[in-house]
Amino acid sequence: MKTIAVLTGQDSGSRTAARYALHLAKKMKANVLLFHLAPVTASILQMQTAGEEPEMNDVKNNDLGAYALQLEQELAASSFSASRLPEISFDAAHTELVDIMTAIDAHTDIAMVVTGVPDQEELADYVLGDTCSRIIDWARIPVMVVPRGTKRMNPEKIAYAATLKEEDIQSIGELGELMESFAAELMVAHLCLVQPDKEVKNKEKELQSALHRDLNCGGVYFRSIDDSQPVRDWKWLKANKTTDIMALMLRPKVEMKSFFKRGQNSEVTYHITVPVIVMPKRP
Repeated sequence: MKTIAVLTGQDSGSRTAARYALHLAKKMKANVLLFHLAPVTASILQMQTAGEEPEMNDVKNNDLGAYALQLEQELAASSFSASRLPEISFDAAHTELVDIMTAIDAHTDIAMVVTGVPDQEELADYVLGDTCSRIIDWARIPVMVVPRGTKRMNPEKIAYAATLKEEDIQSIGELGELMESFAAELMVAHLCLVQPDKEVKNKEKELQSALHRDLNCGGVYFRSIDDSQPVRDWKWLKANKTTDIMALMLRPKVEMKSFFKRGQNSEVTYHITVPVIVMPKRP
């Protein structure tokens, strides 16, 4: 039985993520394991920088047991009596990020990490920030970042931003279970910053061929999208129909910044409002 690890806290953003993860787990026939990621205050950060260990009382730990029970009751109240519900467990022993990610790595059954966007932050800023960057860098499994306001609905369309590298096929293949659980379609999109030359067009054709040859799932199609405009937004996510989840493979930090800052300019900011899955870069 697979498990989804959820990094939760006391803010509304992380609680939105926990409930969304439960919705996914129910359809994917997975369980949920809660971790409380304690915020690192300035005083604790100063102690750690000075080589001192803060007392456990200095780290505010949420009551995960009570929260797990609350989620169980909410899930039972919104489900049919005969339906299979995810088991919700929690790990209260680890509250610092490095310890949580080490514990997650030790669980061979954990298939995904889910985290929410903290209050007062935008998804793009959080993904590029220190905490989320470390989660993504350390994880050997996909990491889903859920923005505030995400509704618990069955995703009908997933969009994958391709790099035209060989690793794309493995990342797309790992999205297969999510697609099948919700009967979702997958749009594989290559965003062209310049007019594609012959080499790029050949790579796009190779990717299209690999999608049909190597993937044993339907509902997958490819789009080459002109992304050369000076002011770039997220409108490509609405091609054919609105995207419910966006996915991409982990890229170098400069490329990640360029990708997620695409909707920000001096005149207007286009916010990304759907959950994002960052797939680990495979060797």
